[in-house]
Amino acid sequence: MDNEAVKQLNTFGGRKTFRFKSFNQRIDAIEISVSRRIVRDFDEPEDHGSYFADALDKWSELNCTKDFTDLLAQLRSHRQSLAQILYHKEEIVSILISYLSLDHALVVESVLDLVTTLARDLQDEVLPYFERLVRQILPLIKVDSAEIVEAACNALAYLFKYLSKSLTKDLRPTFDLISPMLGAERQRANVRRFSAESMAFLIRKLRGTALQSFVSHTVQAMVECSPNRVSDFRDGLALLYFECIRNVNSQLHSRASPVLTAMLRELYKEELAVSRLEDSATYMLVLSVVKLSLHYVKRDYAEPIWSTLLAEYDSQTQALRDGRAERIQPFAALLGLLSSATVLRKGSRISDYSPMIQRCQTAFDISHETATGDRHSNGYQDYFFNAI
Repeated sequence: MDNEAVKQLNTFGGRKTFRFKSFNQRIDAIEISVSRRIVRDFDEPEDHGSYFADALDKWSELNCTKDFTDLLAQLRSHRQSLAQILYHKEEIVSILISYLSLDHALVVESVLDLVTTLARDLQDEVLPYFERLVRQILPLIKVDSAEIVEAACNALAYLFKYLSKSLTKDLRPTFDLISPMLGAERQRANVRRFSAESMAFLIRKLRGTALQSFVSHTVQAMVECSPNRVSDFRDGLALLYFECIRNVNSQLHSRASPVLTAMLRELYKEELAVSRLEDSATYMLVLSVVKLSLHYVKRDYAEPIWSTLLAEYDSQTQALRDGRAERIQPFAALLGLLSSATVLRKGSRISDYSPMIQRCQTAFDISHETATGDRHSNGYQDYFFNAI
């Protein structure tokens, strides 16, 4: 039974063994999640062997097209040992890249698998060719073949996985490579989703200043992109951060709180010089991530979202009352996020309403203080009343 048929098996019940699926249905069924995929290698390469050589042997039996036979002939003399692959790595990469196009559509899936096994063997030795490989793979995500799209997304994700230790030292160049696929340039919605799923798990590995620097870079890229692309790019970034913080079984990842906190820190830097919070692209980005997360999780698992928002809210409240806060926009933005999150799905994601009610009283107190005091401009009142 070939790969095409397996992907169209009827899993929805009924007597028919196979069921027709449209391109969109097959695209919607694709999910890229290498970070949650457990691979147990019972067949390790022999001494001086390699995953790359094993993959060549596998595909030489599965793919008997003329294109792959030609490819195999070019690679045969470079695959005898891991040391030989390392020595000829530049030539091997050039050969593989030459076959990563629709001109060789019958071998693209095979070559994508060879690319990931090569990265698995050589690890950091592939880094000098990383950008060339990624730029060659990215256009394949946009083709009209569900099989090639899935293979390209998985290849991209596994490249990230095998090179993650080096890439996460500074993730910003990798983001710049992927950003056109996230919406910085015109893309279909499914392309933005696949790109977000492929890269999201790398963000979980960032800590401290590296995480804050990456979030700042992504937000700056969104702000500086073409005005007619801001909305789509924002949606792509929201998917990227949502995929980063979501976990299996309607739960959130342990990195949800640090990532959301880093996004809030970036929001605080913005001068909200507009009359409505919704006019801020950064605010809408954070709000989109919060909404996507609350739509996904069950009420019992939403605690990381609420605890992060409430902790930041309390911190900003105390700073205002102590006179340490020079700007009131961060408090207004948090109030807007909480008000939007509270009414989401008719409040079904809140397990305890009492902390919310307490913060409502605090909001009115702060609003009264800023209206009667001279610490803040009266022009900031718009932020309160629009958020409340």
